[in-house]
Amino acid sequence: MAFSVVTDPVSQPLAAPPSVAPPSILSRLRLETRGEHKAVEQVLDLMSVSLTPKGYRHRLEQFYGFYAVLENALQARGQGKSDPSAESILSPATRSALVARSNKTALLRQDLHCLGADLETLPLCRTLPPLGTQAEVLGCLYVMEGATLGGRMISQHMRAALGITPTTGGSFFDGYGDATGTMWQGMRQLLVSSATDTETENALVASAITTFACLRNWCESFQKQLANGTTRHE
Repeated sequence: MAFSVVTDPVSQPLAAPPSVAPPSILSRLRLETRGEHKAVEQVLDLMSVSLTPKGYRHRLEQFYGFYAVLENALQARGQGKSDPSAESILSPATRSALVARSNKTALLRQDLHCLGADLETLPLCRTLPPLGTQAEVLGCLYVMEGATLGGRMISQHMRAALGITPTTGGSFFDGYGDATGTMWQGMRQLLVSSATDTETENALVASAITTFACLRNWCESFQKQLANGTTRHE
């Protein structure tokens, strides 16, 4: 925006207004992933009043097919197993955060056993977001941890609507229990401290968008398999 500096004969020129700071990485992530985030919510429709216990189990099966593969890939990146000749691509802080948050598959397995699902027959997702850099891993973690934070609201809804508690098939959505908010704040701090330049910010945001898109595509594929009565791997 162009502007003029107005002066008078006896005063100094007026100072230019302070420049507007660019949006933080947290603001960018929230705003730029909004479209894909809403698309995933529409596909899953977890807050629907018409969701049945069977439908709830199918939702958990969808998450299991995605998280079981994704968490395994994330752990491999953290340990350098994707390339035995290379060290981990992650900083110590990111590795520590990843280790503390790699419990989603175990919770899903616990819930699905409780609900009588046969894990051996469930299809598994084979199309994952790229995880070749720390920024890509962090963008993916942002999506997973955001889902964990939102899961607390879903947990309350499932308790009221279906009578499902963390001990009767709802541990996945209960997340870290009372520590969920604290864990989310830790994730936010890690994102801010890691986004040290525009290139890293862009990669982080792109990874988060791609992770949402991969989850949405997987959920849509899973629902088609249910409709067709198939359990093939994708």
